[in-house]
Amino acid sequence: MLQVHLKKQWKGFGLDVSFEIPRGKITVLFGPSGAGKSTVLRLIAGLEIADSGNILHGGKVWFDDARRIDVSPQQRSIGFVFQDYALFPHLTVEKNVAYGVNSKESAKTVKELISLIGLTGYERCYPAQLSGGQKQRVALVRAMARNPGLLLLDEPLSALDWETRARLQTDVKQIIRRFQSTALYVTHDVSEVYKLADYVIVLESGKVVKQGTPEDVFLGKRLSTRIQVAGKVVGIEHDSIMSTVTILHADQFFKALIDREEIDGLGLQVGDDVVMGAKSSDVILFKILT
Repeated sequence: MLQVHLKKQWKGFGLDVSFEIPRGKITVLFGPSGAGKSTVLRLIAGLEIADSGNILHGGKVWFDDARRIDVSPQQRSIGFVFQDYALFPHLTVEKNVAYGVNSKESAKTVKELISLIGLTGYERCYPAQLSGGQKQRVALVRAMARNPGLLLLDEPLSALDWETRARLQTDVKQIIRRFQSTALYVTHDVSEVYKLADYVIVLESGKVVKQGTPEDVFLGKRLSTRIQVAGKVVGIEHDSIMSTVTILHADQFFKALIDREEIDGLGLQVGDDVVMGAKSSDVILFKILT
């Protein structure tokens, strides 16, 4: 478990946060730009120093101003994945991954990691020869290679296009699960929260304002209002990630955009009778100007 109690003041902005994140889970640090999310990660990693407070990980003290303890970043069991990849441009994929490996069987480990991210055959390519998604996969397994006690991810997918981002969200979750890592993931994208998070901490203006499961944080435990439409499936259109389902109800057509994996899991077919439901908070209204 990671326990964080930190305060830092600079340039008229104050950070005052206290939270715990569960072991072996993906916790998302969510909030608008300028809320202090990236600063929290840098403080945890030891790349910046808090004015006061403490950081404990697995019973070990990483920082405690009162006791004058400040463990160096190299001695903290942390893997860090940045938005801009931070790969070594002069090293190949193989050597970038090998840089993070701390093992006597490094060659075997590197080969397994590269296979895990689907880049077998790219071992001798340089970062400049890779797509954004491929670079981020390399950055992720390099951070995981030392099997860190804590993985920090600072909006790692925000620079990618929507389709690549959606694919990588699934890959990121699978890789983190595979390593059974404890992860703290920064984002300001609600859909990313729902795709990845076991637990959410909401940060606004340098303070934690809410925390809990994604459902508790964004919907509230008391929210029960739902929109439901019963009808027959009259059309299903697929692309590589999402499916558009058209439902006929009382001579009206309704369309829903749903993850393709969910459609495949349901075995949904044209002609099936269904009930389409949505939380009232998810409804978006547009005014059509004539």
